[in-house]
Amino acid sequence: MTQAVIITGAAGGIGSALCERVRKDGYIAIGIDRNPANEADVNVQMDLRESRRLADLGRELAERYEVKAVVHNAASQPIAAAGETSLKDWSDTLQVNVIAIDALTSGTHTSLRANDGSIVVIGSVHGRATTRGINAYATTKAALEGWVRSAALDLGPGIRVNAVAPGAIDTAKLRDGFARWGKESAEERRATLRARTALGRIGDPSDVAGAVSFLIGEDARFMTGSVLIVDGGATARLGSE
Repeated sequence: MTQAVIITGAAGGIGSALCERVRKDGYIAIGIDRNPANEADVNVQMDLRESRRLADLGRELAERYEVKAVVHNAASQPIAAAGETSLKDWSDTLQVNVIAIDALTSGTHTSLRANDGSIVVIGSVHGRATTRGINAYATTKAALEGWVRSAALDLGPGIRVNAVAPGAIDTAKLRDGFARWGKESAEERRATLRARTALGRIGDPSDVAGAVSFLIGEDARFMTGSVLIVDGGATARLGSE
């Protein structure tokens, strides 16, 4: 039986690239998203805030497929500062960004262990150094790194758990995020991002997908509890420079 990879947030820019890459690597791509995931082989539409239903879905998928990996890519990013984020936004962001992967793990861990599997979460450089106005997002991305370290210990040696922390990646979500910069135009912001990145460009979703492919594969068999930063060298720059 062909092994499968479950991908949350599969309808977005990075999610679509992840589906394309795991299919190229020979896996069945199972996409979970509120919207249709056109690049997935199997498309499940649901709200990731429904934790119990998500755990049940994980169990159902694990009964039908040999699950090789779970990739948690879905994320909520409310635009609000510290002390100004609504309780609903806090709850939704925690549910989608952090609790969803734990719920999926509860439903799939037996199949993952049987298939020498792994879990990869898509974090963010904002979990380490961030900007104004995305307090809940930055907080939950930092929490994900803690979850990765803890889960690596709890689930090892049978399941590896790692993260990818992207920098600026050219997606619709990045472009929407430019709005918080006010009057500065999108192109001006893109130019600033390119200038502050050692490789001189904004990342492509395929850059993230390639890192995930590596972590799922045999070449990363001695890696767990790790975070790969995929940011073109942006975080190598001293913030006060």
